[in-house]
Amino acid sequence: MAFSRLSFAASLVVFSSLIISSVAYYGDEADPETGKLIPVAVEGVIMCKSGDKSYPIQGATARISCVKTDVYGKEIVPISIMSSKTDSKGYFFATLFPSELRAGKMVTKCKAFLYQSPIEDCDFPTDVNRGVRGQSLTKYRVLEDKSFKLYWAGPFFYTSEPTYY
Repeated sequence: MAFSRLSFAASLVVFSSLIISSVAYYGDEADPETGKLIPVAVEGVIMCKSGDKSYPIQGATARISCVKTDVYGKEIVPISIMSSKTDSKGYFFATLFPSELRAGKMVTKCKAFLYQSPIEDCDFPTDVNRGVRGQSLTKYRVLEDKSFKLYWAGPFFYTSEPTYY
């Protein structure tokens, strides 16, 4: 009986440490050569789905939402940044520079959302790839020149018909 309680307590400690270590901090990686923090960037694609066809939307935007924390990990306030308008291929890009944060502040729990479509007959957001509920930014790559820590979001889709969840 005592052994099962001890093993339960030990597994609880291990599990909680996994949860704590899984919280991603964005903008906390430094270039080893210069010591400067590497900016965070998010890229993705926004499309229109009409019937069986999909095509890129030019001029659409995405919203990146994060939670700002203090040096102790306490959540302070949510922040949002807007992407650039998509190009003719539906591609968007958004950046968060560490210099935009005060010293000792970090951002966590970043998600990408659909924000706006300029096409009137294709302006209903869908939750494909969590475009409505928010796609967590978890996988990234550091660009070769260390200019950005680059995350991918999407592809996100709008449609001409409302979708109910």
